[in-house]
Amino acid sequence: MTSASADVAAARQRRDVVLSIIERGEVGDIGGDGATTAPTMGGGRSLSLSAKTPRRAASGGATTATTGRKRRRGEAAMGVVVDDDDGDDGNDDADEVDGGEAKRAASGEDAGVRDAVLASATASIMTVNERAQAINELLSQRKIELFRRGDALVYARVREEHAAKFKGLSTEDMLVYQIIQHAGNTGMWTKELKARSNLPAPQITKIFKTLEARKLIKAVKHVAQQNRKVYMLFELEPSREITGGAWYTEHEYDAEFINVLREQCVKFIYSQEKVTLEEVSEFVRQSKLSHVELGVDDVLQIVSTLVYDGKVDKIEDESVDDGMADAPDEAFVPKTYYRKAALPIPESNAYSDIPCGVCPVINECRPDGLINPISCEYMTAWLDY
Repeated sequence: MTSASADVAAARQRRDVVLSIIERGEVGDIGGDGATTAPTMGGGRSLSLSAKTPRRAASGGATTATTGRKRRRGEAAMGVVVDDDDGDDGNDDADEVDGGEAKRAASGEDAGVRDAVLASATASIMTVNERAQAINELLSQRKIELFRRGDALVYARVREEHAAKFKGLSTEDMLVYQIIQHAGNTGMWTKELKARSNLPAPQITKIFKTLEARKLIKAVKHVAQQNRKVYMLFELEPSREITGGAWYTEHEYDAEFINVLREQCVKFIYSQEKVTLEEVSEFVRQSKLSHVELGVDDVLQIVSTLVYDGKVDKIEDESVDDGMADAPDEAFVPKTYYRKAALPIPESNAYSDIPCGVCPVINECRPDGLINPISCEYMTAWLDY
């Protein structure tokens, strides 16, 4: 075997060892002595990943193999969203935001292996540079991902079904994806993404098309600024800030739906002596007035408009206080009920019907003045009607 072939084989073996440690660390494959044995290296050397292994600092660890923006972009592409500010503040790690651990925790996956543990486990069989090279190659092959937990870097195995979605994507593609992922269901403007990624606008547009074609991200119109779009992960539901909530249909304010909902809520409240907000909410849910699920807060908005319009009274009943509070000074929240308004505000009355009732210059109106009831065209039209 030539020297070059031997080097390639050794590098492959180191990658296998690092990958095995990460896999075993994730599934907790630890023996009775608190250690798990990884595959042997050439020459019969083996290593043990122990739960009691001291976590010494991995000086010159995997992330030293790349520097500057290349390093930060690489980490972002593998699961860490970073601040792309070119200013060297000497604290690049502090700029990194966890982009992977929350997602893994939500899916029930184990959290991976800390960089310090990995450094300790491989210290006897490979140099720091060899370990760094193995890790960077695994990162570039999308076999592992890198994210942050607290102050420590953590490596985790990328599941096959997850890796297949990103196969063939460039580092820049992954950088844009991770920045959008970090934005959550509020999405991200193109201008903001350009500032964070430092990528040119034409390249970002091309990346958008690639990610949208793979159904990794989607563009959503903002209800407040419909000429602009925000981008978010394909599987996310846009936040209320983006869609306008239940009161908007296809980004248009649905006045007809709201009026129907108000009328039905009024009928229900009038049919009862008094009702709670929860009872009104349950009525709306059972009546299936809405194609989307309305929460208690949504129903509260509807009922509040009825209160403001004088159709419904809001009352607070303090008689439900049973005097069993833990402490005398404990705040007591009275029960809130809604009932038919005792003195409903009429939609119109005699005074508001005549022009004088709503005339903005009524104080200047007098029989001999420039503004007078005799020559008032609005008064004439009202009398003729």
